[in-house]
Parts: sequence; structure tokens; C-alpha cells
Amino acid sequence: MSGGARTRVDLSKLERRLSRRALAGKQEAFARRVAFEMRDYVPVDEGTLRDSEPLASDYGAGTIEWSTPYARTVHDMPAESIRKEKNPRATSGWTEAAKRERGDAWREFAAKLMTEG
Repeated sequence: MSGGARTRVDLSKLERRLSRRALAGKQEAFARRVAFEMRDYVPVDEGTLRDSEPLASDYGAGTIEWSTPYARTVHDMPAESIRKEKNPRATSGWTEAAKRERGDAWREFAAKLMTEG
């Protein structure tokens, strides 16, 4: 085509940032941070409930899990039933409490992860 304009667009940075491998790494980094910060809200008696999370979770898949026979029971207890001697921030519904308090920071972190090359 004579007299036409030609433009070349370099998508290599975008392709690296959005590759399956890169996205998996970003997912894992995000899940690790969220899980780490949620632990601040988990009720602690002997520590078994809190400590079950890193063992049961699959950060690469975006799964954060507390795996004790009583995890669901404690999560669903009335807030006034939670003892705070060992963890003053402990609460039932710790996943939701953490999201309420830290959700904005998590969104910012996710946005930062997605813009990094």
C-alpha cells in the first residue's frame, strides 16, 4: 500500500504481565497477603485453628481455608462468645471482619500486582 501509514505495537510487556504463569504468581501473592492479614482476626486458644490455615490453603489456586473440625462453628459463633485474651482482634466471622477493615488495601495491592511487569 503506497503512501499508507504503518504502526507497530509492542505487546510483549502486556503478554508477560498477563501470561498464565504471571497471573498464577499474582494470584498466589494476593492470596498469601490476604491470608496473612486475616490471621490477625482468628480466635486463638491453643493456636490450632489459626495455624491450620497455611497448611490447608492453596494460595496458587486462591483458596484460603481453616481446617479444624470446629472452624465453621467458631466462625459462626456470636461475636460476644469469642475470647480475646490471646488475640484482642479476634472475632467470629474473621474473614468478613478482615475484608471490612482491609478490603481497600487489598484492592490497591491487587491493582499494583496487575500493573507490575
